[in-house]
Amino acid sequence: MKILVLSQYWHPENGVPQRRWTWLSKILSDAGHEVTVIAPPPHYLRNLSLREWWKERKFSSHREPGRGQSGELIIRSGFVPSGSSLTQKAINQSTVALGSLWVVLKRPGVLKGYRPDLIIGTVPALPTALTTWLSAWILCSPYVIDLRDNWPELLDQAREWNKGTGQRSLREKLLSRGPLQAASTATRFTMHRVLAGAAGIVVTSGHLRRDLLEGQPANSEREVITVRNVFPPETDYVASGKDEGSADSLNVLYAGTLGRAQNLANALEAAYLAEQQGLHVHLRFVGAGATKKALVERAKELGVEASFESRRPADALEGHYEWADTALVHLTDWEPLGSAVPSKTYELMAAGLHISGVINGETAELIREHQAGDIVEAEDPQALADLWVTLAKDRSRLRITGTGQAWVAEQREHVVPPRLLGLVERTARP
Repeated sequence: MKILVLSQYWHPENGVPQRRWTWLSKILSDAGHEVTVIAPPPHYLRNLSLREWWKERKFSSHREPGRGQSGELIIRSGFVPSGSSLTQKAINQSTVALGSLWVVLKRPGVLKGYRPDLIIGTVPALPTALTTWLSAWILCSPYVIDLRDNWPELLDQAREWNKGTGQRSLREKLLSRGPLQAASTATRFTMHRVLAGAAGIVVTSGHLRRDLLEGQPANSEREVITVRNVFPPETDYVASGKDEGSADSLNVLYAGTLGRAQNLANALEAAYLAEQQGLHVHLRFVGAGATKKALVERAKELGVEASFESRRPADALEGHYEWADTALVHLTDWEPLGSAVPSKTYELMAAGLHISGVINGETAELIREHQAGDIVEAEDPQALADLWVTLAKDRSRLRITGTGQAWVAEQREHVVPPRLLGLVERTARP
């Protein structure tokens, strides 16, 4: 059958959404389905000036199609460049959504006369949800939303989004006095309408699936399935454990997004508190994100040892994994994040690297169930400091012997493919 995927990001970009959908596209293609994608050119991590954007005609949605790693046909849509602020990201996501909608309306070139049997829209780029709904109406096709995060509930935390980035900008202060509330209300209404009309919803956690099923009417035929971010790792690294080492030092790695939802200043505070107990924590952050500058400044203020390295491809992380005694999985205490499972959790479980989990909810449950590391409550730096002191004194706890590695492989190879294909077959146009 013909499946149309609408996305804000796609290969050759190498983030979590891109890797997730390269994997899912292969599952669909291997099953004989014809996958077509509408997505902008790679630009997520590129500092593209408006002059370059205009010169290279990146505003135009009409381009020659290409082929992706999984055999999918890719139609590149237009966009306006992004930035690190929430306002710039919102403009970027909105223009990408408009570019995708233009392609659907015009169906140029190879899409002439095209009508998919199913449309899949990938969120959390929220404008994509509306574009998916409109595209389904235009093309008279059913649609599925790949929700991934707990939207629209995360809008309840809007006032906290920038707490880790430092001082609020004048623009943020002005927008928060009415425009933000109006936009949140409109977005919430739209998301509820889009989700209510979907033939199916794909989520990344069992808790979010449970919440959605509890909230939908008893007579609803909408399917909700869990497809975890257990895409194949780009490294074959398997930890050997760190039984030996000094009791007064610990190497702690965080590899991932230095973003608002992580609030990694908590880890810096924990390193400072551990130092007061005689433990020297070597913190290494590998990644990029909106809070990076504020984290660098905070580390200097506290006088803790923290190095910050640029984002690396997943296949270039082996040296960092070998260096680390333990790896952080870290989220702030926003209630909707209790049903989020960072994809790094699965990667670390597959690698057998000890996890220092600063999380609540489902992620904590998974780490405990599969004995993949130790857990402390979010936003409790003293508890994290105490955990690190304990691990340094008893390094036998750093050797992972739980079931995480086998469980992740089982999910990837035997649970996700039939679950995804079953949803597609049941929700597609007859």
